[in-house]
Amino acid sequence: MTKKTISEQRIAELANFLQDKIHSDEIDTCEFLRQNELEKMLDANRFTIRQVLTELTNRNVLEHIPYRGHKVRVHSADEREQITETRLLLEQGAAGQVMMQIDEAGLVQLHERAVIFAKAVESGDLQAQIRANYAFHSFYYSYCHNVFLCDLINELREKGIRVSRNAWRSPHVSAQSRDEHFAMVEALKNKDLLGLQHLIYQHLNAWKKDTITVL
Repeated sequence: MTKKTISEQRIAELANFLQDKIHSDEIDTCEFLRQNELEKMLDANRFTIRQVLTELTNRNVLEHIPYRGHKVRVHSADEREQITETRLLLEQGAAGQVMMQIDEAGLVQLHERAVIFAKAVESGDLQAQIRANYAFHSFYYSYCHNVFLCDLINELREKGIRVSRNAWRSPHVSAQSRDEHFAMVEALKNKDLLGLQHLIYQHLNAWKKDTITVL
């Protein structure tokens, strides 16, 4: 694997930071991004900002409108449906690998992350919920040994977050995700693959009941 240069690492770090801002609903999806505001936010020059915008456009986080600028990409209802269908195929397929690989120590740590998410739900802190949800699923998929499969899942998860981030504002949706996290841990403990796959189905399709949800 080719190592990134310091410059490339810096661009990736800034892109990740801005992407987190987008995921946590701190960037207005209806407005074009203002380069001078990004320079202040990221403490970077104009040239670096352009590279960051290009990176996020390549990730499909942003879209570029000629002569107007960059804005957050918003997926259509059909695209959301297709993203969900694809994620379901991949994540239900990966469930068996996670179940085979995770050990007792991993289950304890996954449960701890579920607790952190539950506390974030109780606090009502939107950004804390998004961070805790990301941490839970990232740790869960660290036990999927197929790197290419994990990369695809993570890429689609990011798209899922973007199309549904406002749902954390719904206490019902947050509570459902909280309960499903704990249920996933129990299914892993009990080696209940069908139960885990059913929970994944519920988790990914919840937005159809509530119009928008965080996956």
